[in-house]
Amino acid sequence: MKRIISLVLVTMLFSCLLPAAVAAQQSIDVYSIMPESFAIPFFEAFTAKTGIKINFVRHSAGEVLARLIAEKNNPRVAMVFGGPADTFAAAIAEDVLEPYIPQGVEAIPEAYRHPEGYFTGIALNPIVFLTNKSFLEENNMQPPKSWYDLLDPAYANGLQMADARTSGTGFNRIASIIFALGDEEEAFDYMAKLHENVQVYTKSGGGGTVPVATRQASSGVFFLVDSIETARRGYDVVISFPKEGSVVSVEAMALVKNGPNQELAKQFMDWLVTEEAQSLFAEHHIGFLPARPDVPVSDLIDLEGANFFELDLEWAAEHRQRVIERWVEEIVGF
Repeated sequence: MKRIISLVLVTMLFSCLLPAAVAAQQSIDVYSIMPESFAIPFFEAFTAKTGIKINFVRHSAGEVLARLIAEKNNPRVAMVFGGPADTFAAAIAEDVLEPYIPQGVEAIPEAYRHPEGYFTGIALNPIVFLTNKSFLEENNMQPPKSWYDLLDPAYANGLQMADARTSGTGFNRIASIIFALGDEEEAFDYMAKLHENVQVYTKSGGGGTVPVATRQASSGVFFLVDSIETARRGYDVVISFPKEGSVVSVEAMALVKNGPNQELAKQFMDWLVTEEAQSLFAEHHIGFLPARPDVPVSDLIDLEGANFFELDLEWAAEHRQRVIERWVEEIVGF
């Protein structure tokens, strides 16, 4: 009798523990470089669809890279969500990522994904123009559609943009001008003229968006993510694109080498390249363009005249410091 009772108790205990064990398996630990307000709609939608919970911690790109390196022998997360491609390139060099090619990845242009699957682009963040609408109306002007439009005397002492010494946005702006104009010498000649209209170079990449929005400045050059956030907050601003082209930063995802619950993470990565997932950028007015070109973009964005090129990571690594130092010496002068 005692033996039967013991077996019953063991069976009951096992039946109680089993669902908990299964539930514990149905979760993914993630480092998110993308800000919480942008990442959460994706995490919640995936959980609603699959029942798989996303446990995430948000850190900057540098912090995530440092953590992946420190945890290399005992990874705490299965994947990294969001963050610029150059961070993933550095992670590859540190051997902390594992290649995975998501199902349906063909919908993402090859330029936005690693050829061996070490990272896959999920969103695009191009350099854009942000201009105060009332300024344009009062001056009977159209939004700038060319780098050369910013040389108009109407913008005198009215432009704000990031300082390349303290902001990656600033370097990406300089790289955009070099690639768009096709020649470094021509680009620096242009930036010398542009400097005459610059009111201030801000410490942070998006530091000039609010001054533009509140008419303390007339226009500026920023990443799309900062510009859309300004528009979302109800400011009367216009986002436009230089026809000569601008650098686009690829926001990516990657599988962590030897991370926990990789199979679940792969399911999440498969879903993130679907039309359903990519449509969330527009649905929630998240400040990125979807990596899939067949998915609608936010109604806050008019892509007319847009021309993007991906930043060459090898070129950036080789020339970044030299170009910034030249910009300081020849353009800023202090």
